[in-house]
Amino acid sequence: MEEKQTTVTGNKILKRLSAIILVILVIVAVVVGPKITSKKDGPEIISKATLERIINISDLSTFEAVYNGVAKVMNEKKPENIDYYVSYNAKVKAGLDFEKVDLEIDKNRKVITVKLPEIKITDVNVDIASLDYIFVNDKANTETVSAQAYEKCIEDVTNKSAEEEAIYTLAEQNAHNIIEALISPFVKQLDEEYQLVIK
Repeated sequence: MEEKQTTVTGNKILKRLSAIILVILVIVAVVVGPKITSKKDGPEIISKATLERIINISDLSTFEAVYNGVAKVMNEKKPENIDYYVSYNAKVKAGLDFEKVDLEIDKNRKVITVKLPEIKITDVNVDIASLDYIFVNDKANTETVSAQAYEKCIEDVTNKSAEEEAIYTLAEQNAHNIIEALISPFVKQLDEEYQLVIK
């Protein structure tokens, strides 16, 4: 008699547990189900505004060059005469204005085109502590020589870096890589069929 009661009680417990598990499965299906299928039913749309927000960085230096240069300082009264030479260490940064990046989305062809603006020198920093002089005209060695030399070094490195094609090429390559790194993961997550073209 006792064994039958235990079996009947065990069956009741199993039926109740089965009912509870079934209810839990239904709740999980109702709550989680739409989240699983939502990507196929209605994927998030890739928009120009969203992509612009992703790359909203403004001015960005994408390359930094280190210079060890020598500037030639001419006499103000006799411009054909050299007063002194000054050696310096400087850092030059090149990059672009991300606010001027042009984005186009062709939804029919599923192509995102990014046009980069012109690369420019974004910062020139001469280390004033690195200045070292060779005087041709001893009268030029005055209390204000450091201020004048500093300006001439900035002018010198700005002119030289503007002519250095490698700075612009490397800065553009880095800008290309940064744009790709910012946009590609987002696009692949939403729609892998889209192609990213950077010009």
